[in-house]
Amino acid sequence: MSLENRVIGFIGAGNMAYGLIKGMVSVKPGAEILIYDTDAERANFVRDTLRVNPLNSIGEVIENCDIVFIAVKPYSVESVLEVSAQALNGFKNSRDFPMFISMAGGVKVDFMEEVFNRTLKNIFPIKIFRIMPNINSLVGKGVSAVCYNNYVSDEDIKIATEILETSSKVLVIEEKYFDAVTALSGSGPAYVFLIAEGLIEAGVKLGLPRNAAKTLSLQTLLGSAVLLNAPEFSKSSTKDLKDMVTSPGGTTAYGLAKLEEGRIKYVLDSAVNAAYLRAKGLL
Repeated sequence: MSLENRVIGFIGAGNMAYGLIKGMVSVKPGAEILIYDTDAERANFVRDTLRVNPLNSIGEVIENCDIVFIAVKPYSVESVLEVSAQALNGFKNSRDFPMFISMAGGVKVDFMEEVFNRTLKNIFPIKIFRIMPNINSLVGKGVSAVCYNNYVSDEDIKIATEILETSSKVLVIEEKYFDAVTALSGSGPAYVFLIAEGLIEAGVKLGLPRNAAKTLSLQTLLGSAVLLNAPEFSKSSTKDLKDMVTSPGGTTAYGLAKLEEGRIKYVLDSAVNAAYLRAKGLL
């Protein structure tokens, strides 16, 4: 069954859900997408902006969709799954159950299985994916880590990947790495935004108009990322590319020396490690 023949539902319509839906309606305009959010104003905004259909309850999403995204805050996942399981109790055949894809940070697959198993009248195989997207999905340049439980088939993986690839690059990876993924790519855009902020402010201090400083800084970051990922430079290390810009005793060499003096790699490592420990619940 192709994606165009599936009904896709979202429980929660925040920024991450918005990015995924935006990608789907842009790349797969034939896909039918239904949403539910406790904030009716938000649901109506997404409806009007992306031309999707809002529903009135979690139960309606479960009853009408083949694939259900759990796009709520981590603390809301348990109650959402309990309500979802109650709706599943009304199904005549477990083969009609939707596939669930959770994007809630820190919520493990086995926890979701446990909630379903204690809420369903009988224990049934529930297909569950856990993903960690990032906010860059809003512009179709995200990255999504994916793992899943034992009930997921190759066809299910293909469908989930097809959905996610409308807004991001997909990396299938073991769940044990998800805290590290969260710290690196989940939180990573904020680190880059802070670096951009610093570059812009530095340009302004040197007398550049703010708009000029912003254009120069953002295009430099964007172009550098594209260059790092370009096929013709696939065999070049980050050091190789850095050396291409750096002349002995030149301006770049002096700038890099100051960054090394400030231990920029250590600072970045500390930031990612702090986010990792927080993701594991140790901070």
